[in-house]
Amino acid sequence: MNKILKITLALMMALGLQLTSLNAVNALNSDLSKVGTYQIPIKSLTSSAPMPVVKKAFAGAFGDTLEVTVDQDGTMQAVATLQNMIINMGSEYYANVLTIANGTTLSTKVEKSTQGMGGETLEVEVPEKISFELPQLDENNSTVLSITVDFMNYFMGQGKDYPTNVTLTLDLDNAKELQKEYVLEDGTYDVPVNVLKENSDDQSMAAQAVESAQITVQNNEVVVTLKLKEMTMYGQTASVDKMEYQLKDGTYKEATVIEEEDGHPKKVQFKLDENKELTNVKFYYGGSSRGAIARLQLKLDGLTKVDPTPETPKDDEDKKDEENTSRFTKDGTYSVDVALWNATSDKESMAASAIDSKANIIVKDGKATMYLSTKEMSFGSIKASLQEFYIGSEQEDYKNHGATIIEKDAQGNPTLWAFELPHENEYINVMMNPHVAMMGNMDLAARLKIDYTTLTYVSDKTELEPNTKKDDQQENTNKDQTANKENQTNENQSVKTGDQTSIQLFMTLFIISITMIHKKTSHDTIWEIFNLI
Repeated sequence: MNKILKITLALMMALGLQLTSLNAVNALNSDLSKVGTYQIPIKSLTSSAPMPVVKKAFAGAFGDTLEVTVDQDGTMQAVATLQNMIINMGSEYYANVLTIANGTTLSTKVEKSTQGMGGETLEVEVPEKISFELPQLDENNSTVLSITVDFMNYFMGQGKDYPTNVTLTLDLDNAKELQKEYVLEDGTYDVPVNVLKENSDDQSMAAQAVESAQITVQNNEVVVTLKLKEMTMYGQTASVDKMEYQLKDGTYKEATVIEEEDGHPKKVQFKLDENKELTNVKFYYGGSSRGAIARLQLKLDGLTKVDPTPETPKDDEDKKDEENTSRFTKDGTYSVDVALWNATSDKESMAASAIDSKANIIVKDGKATMYLSTKEMSFGSIKASLQEFYIGSEQEDYKNHGATIIEKDAQGNPTLWAFELPHENEYINVMMNPHVAMMGNMDLAARLKIDYTTLTYVSDKTELEPNTKKDDQQENTNKDQTANKENQTNENQSVKTGDQTSIQLFMTLFIISITMIHKKTSHDTIWEIFNLI
């Protein structure tokens, strides 16, 4: 090849190696705003060199797709899977991308490389995958990257790096979210766990069935141990009969039962086919032959190893001291933040607006009594107040643990309740009834969440202030209310004409409750109710 041709080719290569970069900010912040990893098709990879053979050679240098990870701080990292390039100009010249600006080589491979024009073609080790931070994209979803190519380093750089610009355009409309695959150190870890619906990130009803999760890692193989429990919905309880997990080929395999209780799995174990956060699972319960599909979420980021060192046994005296430790250091009046939470999910109860966010706790002779204020709440156009309040869950004898009514408003609705704290844990199981006929006057389960980080000592008073305490003869208990329940009415049960959403909602709840009460539900119907996922 003559000198002019060599010079012409050099100029074309120098000007033409342009790849299009990903519009990290515009695209990913607007279309792919959620933290995660995405596979984005490469719309085009076009060289500005006029020679068709050069355009053709570099069109596939990054393959068909780019992998982009969006971090918590909004940083965008891309991974390019690099391809061997062949420039055919009568003779074949082999070229490979060696670096991308601000990039890191993740893996390597052996490919053919031509050491400049007229140079020798050898098999050499070159990058296979390079990770790099994405620069800003323009309005065409394109960007400019600075790269080096082995052929250009030999041809134009006399063996030294010869930076070249390239331009890439991405197809953001067809971006696909991927799961990150984790590489974990050997050891045993407690893992935050959740169960999500099959087709959304909302929590599945099946989340009630999973109490905790632990993983054991050896040579990056992850074995999951799940601790299971009974789940309850609308007064019905069910235990998991078996659980299946999905393999990467799409088939399901039954998890191994390692501990049982009353003929039901208490602990199950299985090996992850892929070390990813989400695994499709099926829960079988209620005697149903149909598995409820959900997604098991194991949060594999930032795990801390479980200390394998056995705990030093405590003697009887130490145990006694531990049991006697209290959050209340002395008698008197305390204030604390409270909230009404869902019975099984870590979110507010639908009746959360019925209680004040501040409560008082009066400690006398070491006994702690909570004074909880309640108020009118709304369900659509229905207004109601709590008429009964109990301490305990559906599985307990809660009817014998009713809170005492201390104050009522002018309409006779309770506004202040008192009950002895059953323990000093963050959550207290409660049952309550607003006496809404359309809901079947059902007792509703919830949890009272006590934020002990806000516990404040107010005064040394061990009695309720006179201006808030009613005469003893005015006090009433839930036990008395229950006896007279059929004779009570609620003036706030009216529903406005046309509020069909509220009517439909509460009629559905009423029908379900009646169905449950009369126990006419078949196994498959129970499955449908428990799997409102």
